[in-house]
Amino acid sequence: MANVLPLLVAALVLGATPIQDVAAGVCLSNDSCNGHGTCGTACSTTCTCTDGYSGDDCTIPPICTGGGSECGTHGSCDNSTSTYVCSCTGGYSGDLCKTAPICTGSGNECGSHGSCDDSKSTYFCSCTDGYMGSTCKTAPICTGGGNECGTHGSCDNSTSTYVCNCTGGYSGDLCNTAPICTGGGNECGSHGSCDNSTNTYDCSCTDGYRGDTCTTAPICTGGGNECGSHGSCDNSTNTYVCSCTDGYRGDTCTTAPICTSAGSECGSHGVCDTATGTYFCSCTGGYKGNTCTTAPICTVGGSECGSNGSCDNATSTYVCSCTDGYSGNLCNTAPICTVGGNECGSHGSCDNSTSAYSCSCTDGYSGDLCNTAPVCTSDGSQCGSNGECNTCGTKYSCQCYGGYGGETCQTSPKCSVRGSECGSHGTCNTTASPYICGCSDDYTGDTCTVAPICTSGGNECGSNGTCDRTSSPNKCSCTGGYTGTLCGTAPTCTNTGGECQNGGKCNTKVTPYTCACAVGFSDTTCGTRSGANHVIFCMTSLLLLVVGFLTL
Repeated sequence: MANVLPLLVAALVLGATPIQDVAAGVCLSNDSCNGHGTCGTACSTTCTCTDGYSGDDCTIPPICTGGGSECGTHGSCDNSTSTYVCSCTGGYSGDLCKTAPICTGSGNECGSHGSCDDSKSTYFCSCTDGYMGSTCKTAPICTGGGNECGTHGSCDNSTSTYVCNCTGGYSGDLCNTAPICTGGGNECGSHGSCDNSTNTYDCSCTDGYRGDTCTTAPICTGGGNECGSHGSCDNSTNTYVCSCTDGYRGDTCTTAPICTSAGSECGSHGVCDTATGTYFCSCTGGYKGNTCTTAPICTVGGSECGSNGSCDNATSTYVCSCTDGYSGNLCNTAPICTVGGNECGSHGSCDNSTSAYSCSCTDGYSGDLCNTAPVCTSDGSQCGSNGECNTCGTKYSCQCYGGYGGETCQTSPKCSVRGSECGSHGTCNTTASPYICGCSDDYTGDTCTVAPICTSGGNECGSNGTCDRTSSPNKCSCTGGYTGTLCGTAPTCTNTGGECQNGGKCNTKVTPYTCACAVGFSDTTCGTRSGANHVIFCMTSLLLLVVGFLTL
């Protein structure tokens, strides 16, 4: 049970409820072990499973059996431990020894730059000549007699993986990245020199300067007045800084302190503390705040805490110390219950062992006043045939078995331990209650059968979108004003196009892009006159026709 927390987190991420919320995974009786194990100590241990079964409730059957053929021709069933497993031979691997080895002793799978190492249970290619990869097909960066490392490096073939060993301050896989500076150069300017004591050359700055090439000037200088009248330049380190006095602060000591030793900034309820570099108000009488102006909730001789509390002035901030179960800043919140009362009903009693009284419930009841009945009872059948009532904690609940879930274990599992319900794009998550499919490859759905709309390497979103894999399920994130599931719906207008007529502008701040029409025009591309503008246009056109007719 040491790994219960990660399992609970995984179950919550996958959208199911944890297996239990009280005494998780413990057995309640031998019945909890479902005929394949025994319960040691009820409410504190898990089932001890037999016959190769596993799981908290011994419902996960073994991969193989002693006389079975589950391990095929390349393995045998090992039942020497409590959990039966397939012991594979011939380099095969996997739960059922069905995964063939990468190479064989007499084969040529490793090519001319490796050989098959069959000294262990899992065979693998042992590469030579600097080659890498599962079958030794990835060539090395460089070779012993080659010039891949250029004029500023040589090939180091002293290890199984060949690499370029760079000189002259050069770096990079092939020693083609030039150094920032050179021994005889002036790259570091007048405020630094080139340090070539290590493989990578870099500028060593002086006079407080910094940066790759020592071009960033210091905040202050030894003989300057950059730190003003409330500080001096500290040049004891490589980076010069202002050392402030009189409570001032900031890069150049220009931020004044909240208070001064001779001032009255802290009022009548505080004094200025100048013991440290930053001055501050030290408050008295329960006052607080930067300048001690916030009054305390209560005073020693006052009645602010009422008849159910007293003022505690033992610390710098005065607070009400409540009695008789009362709570709140001023002890005016009455307790839920009283010692001699019946507020907790017949299924609880009032606990006054702490400052705030509360109901201590029995018989599986819960709630502030112990009036919420339990889901199940120890001798009841509320949990059905797929669970039993967990009475280990104060709140009773159904503990489900065999992958079932729900408040009363009525929800069937979506998948089984070694079943194929989740298909080729998921696995059964047995840490959740009920069991659910944990999907991979961006597939979704109860049984991982819903294919993603788009994939990271695919072109489903076309040239006007990219696949957003941060959402579930995946979706196309469109650009250029395009919309639609696969970004196939073109915008009404574009940045550079003339789609918007009569002075209209393309609004690219909305998706999809739309035309923002000038006054007096409307429709998708601003081609229709509207309102009074349309009437004036019509009357003007009519007048021009009449004038033209009269002049004939």
